[in-house]
Amino acid sequence: MNKKNIKSDNTSPCENAGMCNLGNATVCLGNAQHQGKRDYQEDSFGFSDTSSDITLKKGILAVVADGMGGLTNGKQVSSQVVSSLLEWFNSENSICNNSLDIKNAVTHINADICRTFCVNGRVTSGSTIVTAFIKNGTLSWLCVGDSRIYLKRGGRLYQLNEDHDLLNNLLDLYINGEYSLGEAFSDPQREGLVSCIGKARIDFYDFNKKTFPLCDNDIIILCSDGVYNSLTSEEFNELITPDAMKTASDIRDTVLTKNFINQDNLTVLAMTYKKA
Repeated sequence: MNKKNIKSDNTSPCENAGMCNLGNATVCLGNAQHQGKRDYQEDSFGFSDTSSDITLKKGILAVVADGMGGLTNGKQVSSQVVSSLLEWFNSENSICNNSLDIKNAVTHINADICRTFCVNGRVTSGSTIVTAFIKNGTLSWLCVGDSRIYLKRGGRLYQLNEDHDLLNNLLDLYINGEYSLGEAFSDPQREGLVSCIGKARIDFYDFNKKTFPLCDNDIIILCSDGVYNSLTSEEFNELITPDAMKTASDIRDTVLTKNFINQDNLTVLAMTYKKA
């Protein structure tokens, strides 16, 4: 696998950002990353091989993984998640048509990570993962954890996945009359993940079972929580334009100008779909 397709550092963009040819469409790619106020970067990200002979056959896959800072080896795990998934996707013999194929690959990757990093079945290292896969005019996506995928269409921004954190579970209890709204939002563990890479059994996968048809000028955003926790929904939407590289850079720069004391690592990928 070409190492230029994986990135985990402070500010530099991925070298293969630009435009890829899917035959009936093109996808413009952009990315930006910063470690924020953390001592080191635990986010990793990458795109699959963007050469035309590959994208015409396989499509394009983007992935973001956020290493869990409360555990050990967060950077190593997130990097392995990204590199292993892209190595699988780029391999000559692999077949990827939808999110179920990605889910199967992620399940095998998780097993490898557990064998390497888990101790006596306990979660000692972990990572989120969110992916976007474009092929034949459709989008497939998969998420584990609280990194996010968004779609901007017709000026409106939609979050496609559900966060796998305790708050969402507590809100379900609230809807069922088993918990109060105040209790849900004040719970000290509300941001804790209930599903992640690094658990012997992944409790929740979030993915689309049917491929999602894309429209001309759709914009897809992948990001870690260091991005969306630092922007209002209105700010986020306004920063997203058809220029994928500018979008990613503007989002990063806007987050950094806020100068939050505890700014988390942040990573954002942008993909603009344009029909030929």
